[in-house]
This record gives sequence, structure tokens and C-alpha cells, in this order.
Amino acid sequence: MKRTLSIVVALIAMSGCKNETTDKLKEASNNISNVTSILSDAQEVQEESSKLKELTPMTNDALKAWLPENLGDLTRTGYKVGKTGYLNVSSIEGTFKNEDGRELQLEIMDGAGEMGSVLMTSMSMAHNMEVEEEDENKHLQTLTRDGIKVKQTYFKKRNKTELQFIYGQRFVVMVKAQDMDPEDTWNLVEELDLEDLED
Repeated sequence: MKRTLSIVVALIAMSGCKNETTDKLKEASNNISNVTSILSDAQEVQEESSKLKELTPMTNDALKAWLPENLGDLTRTGYKVGKTGYLNVSSIEGTFKNEDGRELQLEIMDGAGEMGSVLMTSMSMAHNMEVEEEDENKHLQTLTRDGIKVKQTYFKKRNKTELQFIYGQRFVVMVKAQDMDPEDTWNLVEELDLEDLED
């Protein structure tokens, strides 16, 4: 009886070791897969950066001509073009408001050219990370909308939405909307003629 009990205990111990080894092998395999994915993403970002470096950035006049006067029921109240805060990256900011206090701030940065491609490299690497977190104040998530990967943050108590995405593998688009939930914000973003930026 004692011998049988000893054999059973030994088998259970060996089984536990086998499961632990299997778990460690699975974990190592997952880690290798993650590293491979990161390296692949980095190589892709580097290739895109090389292409962008060869392109000519949009001019201030072209950016001004693109920026709309109105977005839905919001009217443009101001803009800044050619801002130097991003190391001379070609960019434009627009502010849109209505009488009810709703406001949308839009910033577009062109990733073309020497400096733009450097900006785009860092933005692309950060942008490839999947995240989601939620508490009583905000909900941050990575999602795909109309084929575009987006970082979306909704501040629940303030009814404020922020979006950040890369359009056409060239333009960084950042939106901050006050008194608007994500769907309201997207309705306005979809009125932007982003495809005209690429022409």
C-alpha cells in the first residue's frame, strides 16, 4: 500500500513538473512570437520612413487651402500653419466652434521630408501598440475605424473626446473635441476631405 501511494505521489509530482515545463515552453514561444512581430513592425516602419523622406512636404498655402471653413454646425474660428514646435514639420491646426459651446481642435502634421519622416517613425512605433483601459473617468482604447487604426480616449465626466491616427501612412491627425462623445466627434471627422491631402 505504501509503495502504491509513493508511486501515485511520484506520478503527480512528475505530472506537475510536466505541466510547469509545458507552460514555460508556451510562454517562451509567445515571447518569441511577440519579438518577431515587433521586429517586423519596426522593419515596415523603417521602409515607410525611407519613402516619406523622399517626398516633398505640403506647403503652408496648400494646407491653408485644404482646411475647411466649417465642420457640421461648427465654424472655423482660427488656424495656425507652419508651426515650428515640431522641428519644422509641415503642419496646420484649426479650431472650430459653435454657439452651444461645442469645440473641435484639429491638428494635421505631414510626415513627408527629412524631419517629417523622423516624426512619423516615432509616431508609427507608438501607434502600433494595442491598448485599452477604462475607469470611472475615461476610456482609452485602440480601435479600427474605416480601415484606420485609432487611439481614442473618451473623458466621461467632461464629455470630451480625443482621437489620434495616421492617415495614408503619411499624415498624423489629432482631434480634441469638447462637449462631444466619440460618435459625435467621428461624425465631424468624417466630413474632413482627408483624401485631398494626398493629391
